[in-house]
Amino acid sequence: MDVEERHKVCELIEAVISADGVIAEAEREYLRRIVARFGLPAREARETSGSDFGRTTATLRALTPDVQTRVMALLVDAAVVDGRVDPEERALLLASAASLGIEATALEERIAWRLRAQGGT
Repeated sequence: MDVEERHKVCELIEAVISADGVIAEAEREYLRRIVARFGLPAREARETSGSDFGRTTATLRALTPDVQTRVMALLVDAAVVDGRVDPEERALLLASAASLGIEATALEERIAWRLRAQGGT
């Protein structure tokens, strides 16, 4: 991924973790790890009161196809990092998956698998 794509991925992660308006410390730490892994300048997640699904899905679709699938996995990981997936996070994940032609059942299976792996609900 080039630098611009890495910034976009971080914005997408931020959209997921802030979708419910509250960013847990585990979510903040996840974003910090991704930012560091991507070699980007430090950034703090901003708490918002909702998410712009259209902008998020458009950003995701603008990524190269080989990056989109990897990014969806990162988005699921971001949503489950605190041990649960809030309804707003799930809605954003479902909209993102649908925009890429990923079936809802496949996404739900991935979410359930990741939650079980973490011992969450």
